[in-house]
Parts: sequence; C-alpha cells; structure tokens
Amino acid sequence: MNQLILAVLILMLGAGLCLLPIRNATRAGIGLVSQALATTVAWSVVIPVLLGSPDITGEMSWAYPIGDLHFRLDALGAFFLSWSLPMTFLGGVYAVGYMDKYFSTPRHLGVHFALLNMISVSFLLVYTGEHTVTFLFGWEIAALAAWLLVIWDYPNEKVRFAGFNYLVSTHIGLIFLVAAVMILYTRTHSWFLDDFGDWMSHNPGTLRNTVFLLLVTSFGLKSAFFPFHSWLPRAHAAAPAHVSALMSGVIHKAGLYALVRFILLLGKPDEWMGWFLIVFSVISALVGGLYTVGQRDLKRLLGYSSTENVGIAGIGFGIGCLGLTWDSPGLVALGFGGGLLHVLNHAFFKCQLFYAAGCVYQVKHVVDLERLGGLFKLMPITALCFIVGGIAISALPPFNGFASEFMIYSGLFTGESIGVWAKLTLGLVAAALAFVGAVSALSITRAFGVIFLGNSRDSSLPEGREASRWMLVPMGIHAVGTIVLGVVPVLGLAMVAGPTALLMRAMSNGVATVNMQSTMEILTRVGLISGALVLSVGLVIWWRLKSPKTPQPMLNATWGCGYGAPTPRMQYTGASFSTDFAAHFKSIMVLIKRKKAPTGYFPDDSYVITDCVDSVERRLYSVISHGDETATDLSRKMQEDDPRLAFSAGLAALVVIAALVLLAEGVLP
Repeated sequence: MNQLILAVLILMLGAGLCLLPIRNATRAGIGLVSQALATTVAWSVVIPVLLGSPDITGEMSWAYPIGDLHFRLDALGAFFLSWSLPMTFLGGVYAVGYMDKYFSTPRHLGVHFALLNMISVSFLLVYTGEHTVTFLFGWEIAALAAWLLVIWDYPNEKVRFAGFNYLVSTHIGLIFLVAAVMILYTRTHSWFLDDFGDWMSHNPGTLRNTVFLLLVTSFGLKSAFFPFHSWLPRAHAAAPAHVSALMSGVIHKAGLYALVRFILLLGKPDEWMGWFLIVFSVISALVGGLYTVGQRDLKRLLGYSSTENVGIAGIGFGIGCLGLTWDSPGLVALGFGGGLLHVLNHAFFKCQLFYAAGCVYQVKHVVDLERLGGLFKLMPITALCFIVGGIAISALPPFNGFASEFMIYSGLFTGESIGVWAKLTLGLVAAALAFVGAVSALSITRAFGVIFLGNSRDSSLPEGREASRWMLVPMGIHAVGTIVLGVVPVLGLAMVAGPTALLMRAMSNGVATVNMQSTMEILTRVGLISGALVLSVGLVIWWRLKSPKTPQPMLNATWGCGYGAPTPRMQYTGASFSTDFAAHFKSIMVLIKRKKAPTGYFPDDSYVITDCVDSVERRLYSVISHGDETATDLSRKMQEDDPRLAFSAGLAALVVIAALVLLAEGVLP
C-alpha cells in the first residue's frame, strides 16, 4: 500500500508544481513526468495483485467522525487501475500536441495538466477505498476535474452550457449515491463497504431493493446509460479531444466499477435484479446505437456510441447477476468476464477513435461530417487508426471488440439448465445485441466513408495534413492494443480472470472452468485466424507502398451522364447515407430539417441541413420550460401576505416529515 500512497503524493506534487509561474512547456513536462512516475510506482503492486497475488490493505487514522480510513487493492480494483493510469498518461501526451497553440500564449496550461493528475488521484482513491468517505471523495474529485477539463474553451457559450449540463447531471447522480449510503449507514452504523456488504447479503427485501435501484440510477448517470445520457454528447462535443477520450474510455468507467463492486457486496442478488440490468442495458445499447446513425458531428457520434457500449457491458453484468442468483458459475464467468473484457476493449478503441477525431479537428478545425471528405490521402495514419477502431467497435474480427462480445453471446446462448422462458428471453437479448452490432457497423461505415473517402466537400477549410507526432503516438499505441487484444484474446481473458474469480468465491467453479476453457479455445483459434488476416493485410499494404508507381492513363466513359467529372456536391452526404434507415425509427431518431429552396433561374443560395436531435433531452427541456412557465403563472396569482398559503405550506411540510419518519421505522439514530 505504501507504493500507492507514494503514487498519490507524486501526482499531487506534480499537480502543485504545474501551477508554478514557469513556462507552459515546463509545466507540461512536469505533468507528464509525474504521471509516468506515479503509473510505474502503482504498477509495481497493481500487476502482481491482478495476476493472483494476495490483496494489499492499508489503514490511515483520521479525526472524528470519520475515524480510520481503510484501503484495499483487490483484483477488481487492480484491473481498473492497470489500464486507467497509463491511458491517462497517454492522454497527457496527446494533450501536448492538441494544445500546441496555447504553449506560446499567456494561457496557463499548467492547470490543464494538474487536472489530469487529479484524475489519476481519483482513480487511486475510488478503486482502493474501503471507507465511504474515501470513495465519495475520489468520486467527487473525478467529477469536478472532468468538468473543469470540459470547459477549457470557456469563452464559448456552448462549451459553458455543456459543462453546466455535465456538472448538474453528475451531481444528481451523487445525490442518489449519497441517499443509498445514508440508508446503509442507518442499518449498519458503519462507513465501511464490507459492513454494507454484510448487511445487504443477509437482509434481502424492500430496503435492499431500494438501495439497488438508487445505486443503479447513480452509476447509470455516471456511465451515461439511457435515459441518463443527455449530458454525454454535449460534453464530448465541447471538450478537447483527449478529454473526450479519457471521459468516455476511462473516467466514467468508474460507474461500471462501482456497479460491479456493489453487486459483489450484494451476495446473492434477487433474480429481478439481473433481468432489470439486462433490460436497462439492452435499451441503452439500442438507443445509443440508433442515435449514432443520425449524427453529423463526429464527436457526438462517438459520444452516443459510449452509451451503446456501456449498455453492452451492462448486458454482461446482468447475465453474471443471473448466474449468481441461479448458482450457475458458467454464467457468472461468461457474464462478468465478458462485461469486464468489453470495458477494457472499449477503453482502447474508444480512446483511439476520439484521438482520430481530434487529429481531424486539429487539421480542419471542424468535425462536421457534411463539410469533410477525402482525408485518407492526406491523413493516412489517422484514417487507418480510425478504421481499426471502427472495426473493433462493430465487434468484427480480427480486433478486440469481437472477443468480448463473443463471451457475452456465449453467456446468452448458455447450455445451463434454466427455464424455457429464460432461454427464450436471453435469445431475444442476443438478437438485440446482433442488431446493435449491425447498426454500429453502419454508423462507422458512414462516418469513415464521408470523412476519409471521396473528395473534400468544403474548399474553405484548411488544407489537410497529418497531425503532430505527439498526437499520433498515443493513437497508434491504442491501435496496437486493439489489434493485440483481438489477435491474442487470451491476454484480455487473463486480465479479467482475477476480478471474475472474486464473484465466484462462494461457488463451485467446475462448470465455469469447462465453459471458460471452451471459450478460450474458440477465441484462441479465432485469434490465430485474425493474426494471419492482419499479417496478410499488412504485407499487402507494405507491398503497395514499396512497389513503383506507374502513371495510369485516364479513362472516360463515352456516355458518362455527367459523372465523367464529378464535383463534391455529387457525393453522398452523411444524411443521405442513413436516411432510409432512419426513416424506420422516426419515433426515436427525431430528425429536424432546415432548408432554403432554390429560387429564380440561376439560384445562388440553397441548402438542406438535417440534424438528429436527442428526444430525451428535447422532452426534458420542454418539461422544464413548461414547469417554469407554470410556476411563474402560479406565483402571480398568489398573494405574498396571504396567511392561508403559509399555513398550508407548513402543514404539508409536517406531513412529509412525519411520513419520512414512519418510513424509516422511527427516529434515525
């Protein structure tokens, strides 16, 4: 535990030094060095625990009423720390290239790198904290640091609004989390998570069910499950690309960590909890996937795909819950193993895709699909990294997204002896998951084709070129990780083996060993085929690059019908690419068209602009606006000096307080 404390001190010292009145380049260097040192120190204990060494515990005395602070690093916390810390460091490296224009300005870049350090501090507190105060403290550090990173471009009103939206949403989630903690504290008279677990595992019933729903709501807001996702696309569109990458791939995985941690504390969950998680996650995956198809802003598209992918991971966790309920170690292993592996895989390919979007923005200053095009020839490395991440996010071999979803499918098509209706329902969930994969492939094909193929659609944009090496290297490392975890999926399975074993301690693991062994054998064979495919594609690309280029004669069709010399206006747009598909889901994908029809014999200004708006956000703001108008109208009708109003309000407050006391079964101790 001393190494983890040292890592926290290094990060906080680095954050403090970043704020000194020195050059921006020096501040960035201090931030990166402290990140690298802290990651190395933390890894010295994280990796052994992840690979099977005993848990590491620690204790720190604190003043009353908090008392002693307990820390524990087990396999679950080690799994999340093993990739969260280095990915945050890579985000800092990317920031050097992305924020290049600020280095020579009076803008204080040290604050930005200090906040990245504090993000890593929050990981160490959340993933090792056994005391509720420590857990909540790290939770709040991550929320505030992420908010300040999102509003980096704060002079922009849209950025400020996106930051405010995120800040409000994350603190609504905190309210639900604190409510659950308060209920648990009144029952256990303790702030320790282990004591919470003892009470929940021995007291099934209404109160435990209430705590479960409060926690799922809180963690759903943190991880952007539908319908708690509306903050996410706005925040991703507004934040710098590396911040968007870290938020989607790393920071908000804390919500999924907390979900698995509290499932672990539940002991044996009720059956409805597993089904609830599955239904909740399927809806998130479906709606998130559908929204990606209609977006014209690349970063909003990737933001909605995060809602889709946390839903996919949640399906795995729901399967694992059912396994715990039915005493089925095979379902536990495949469900939680597949869900955790998808969390890891998503971190790799989602950061990679956001980094590619950042490279495009750095060069072109826009991420609007309808204004881009033809970037493959100008940004080949970025294009290749984007398509690798796109194949992975579509769960297609040979990359890592396939392995994790294959495990989840294996859990859905379980051979366990369960009821017919349960098998039928899981089969329908598998069909929904297959549909989500197809929608994801459509979305990525649309984005890649419109941005990187064809010709440039807007001549007013800057000339394309490859981005800075500071940006290409982190993106390339994530691409390598995406490929390696796809070609050698056993590496990913080895990383999730320890956390999965935590959830099976009270169960016989005989069936799980057979199921996992069968799954590992299949994935190993797929990995070998994938490796051969990747090698073949690599050799073809190498041969094409090395072969001498001979000029080809230009051929034109005799009857070209106008296509002999195509113009950018003749290309498919993102909207036209997906319009037929979107027409089948009008109730979910709300499309708004703005158009100006051509007039006269020689029209010079006409357009059609299609936007897919978030129906949940649209409805939410409509309700708020209507409620505000109602409250204003009601206040006009009331007289401030009317004693009847004061008496009625006081009586209502007394009734509510009395009801709360009765529901709590007496005065709180």
